[in-house]
Amino acid sequence: MATTHTSVSQQQRVPAKVIASSMFGTVLEWYDFAIYGALAVVMARLFFPTDDPTVSLLITLGTYAVGFVCRPLGAYFFGRMGDRAGRRKMLAITMIVVGGSSVLIGLLPTFSSIGIAAPLLLIALRMIQGFAVGAEWTGGATYLIEHARTGRRGLFGGIMQASTVGGFLLGTGVATILITTLPESTIDAGVWRVPFILGGAVAAIGLYVRLKLDESPAYKALLAQQGVTGTANANANANANLTPNQTAQQAHTPLRDWLMLVGIVFGITVAGYTATSFPAFISGVTDLPLSSALTSNVIALSLQIPAIVGFGALSDRIGRKPLMIAGMSALTIVTFPVFLLVTSGSFVPVLIGQLLFVMSFAAVSGPMASMFVEFFPTKIRSTAFASSYNVSVALFGGTAPFVNTFLASQTHSPLAPATYLVVGALVSLALLTRTTDRYSTDLT
Repeated sequence: MATTHTSVSQQQRVPAKVIASSMFGTVLEWYDFAIYGALAVVMARLFFPTDDPTVSLLITLGTYAVGFVCRPLGAYFFGRMGDRAGRRKMLAITMIVVGGSSVLIGLLPTFSSIGIAAPLLLIALRMIQGFAVGAEWTGGATYLIEHARTGRRGLFGGIMQASTVGGFLLGTGVATILITTLPESTIDAGVWRVPFILGGAVAAIGLYVRLKLDESPAYKALLAQQGVTGTANANANANANLTPNQTAQQAHTPLRDWLMLVGIVFGITVAGYTATSFPAFISGVTDLPLSSALTSNVIALSLQIPAIVGFGALSDRIGRKPLMIAGMSALTIVTFPVFLLVTSGSFVPVLIGQLLFVMSFAAVSGPMASMFVEFFPTKIRSTAFASSYNVSVALFGGTAPFVNTFLASQTHSPLAPATYLVVGALVSLALLTRTTDRYSTDLT
């Protein structure tokens, strides 16, 4: 693998357009998540009206989780495309699907207009969007980190992960402005559509940037090693010349690392999706207004962004493993106090609780993208990373807002969701202690 090492190691500067293009899809993905989560109460009224608002909210959150069912399938489909046809082509197609779905959701008629067809169409679009999102963050992270030299991958992995928070803040900010400045009747009348349609504009810009990209140095080095010249599309010709054994090695991931990543992501994704869905949870189980819950969330996550980048950069010096173990250990300690604070019903304790949570999580999320990219070799990285990560996210991340709200409502205890988070954190912590830290070695 000397060719790959040399190509990536000599890459001294990551072009700005590579950083921007990688982040655009992640920003859009989390913008959409934030909009749907922040407007969950509104979507419940318009698409799933029932006599019990809590039931409507649970159905709405369940609809969000349905979109995650398709993520593993999309991760495998687009992940293989990224390994065979190139990272650039895959990222362009996923951007079109994610952005187009967002626009169509914003144009949907509501239940009062077309009855049961409205929620069915919403579910269908969430599933289509989830299919493409399955390879969006992992694809962007793979593409960006493959451009970085050894000793800088943690920094760019941190930047990539910070873009998830940036996208969420963008969506939350738009939703907060709408909710705090407009009456409920005006939002229900059609203003709720605006944020989803704006998502299409973000996608259009991202697509424009992505179409001007070249392949990553690591991927081009792989093609050169296989004796392929030209663009990534020529990779299909190279596959035809491989022996059956070589083809099998390309098609199958190292099972141990694949399963290890699934387990580690369990605790990470439950914590991550809980942090970003705090506003809906807080407003659902306390009397704190949704606008106040959103404001506290925006403040906490704004402070988390530089912390994520900082921890990512620090992992280039001391390793991914020590930081992630420390962060996950902190989460097991602070989770119960955090839930006591965020369910207090008062703004200041709610804010303090979220700050404790997101800062502990930053130590985990800062290094994680680079650690996961380093798990797998270039020839199968896109498929292996996307599929393992999204299996775990589909099982545990997309269902976290629903599970948290359900546990709190059924047990009448705001601390019930904390138990679920601590279990996930302990599973991740146990597996992290058994990982091999590859932060100081070149990508293969």
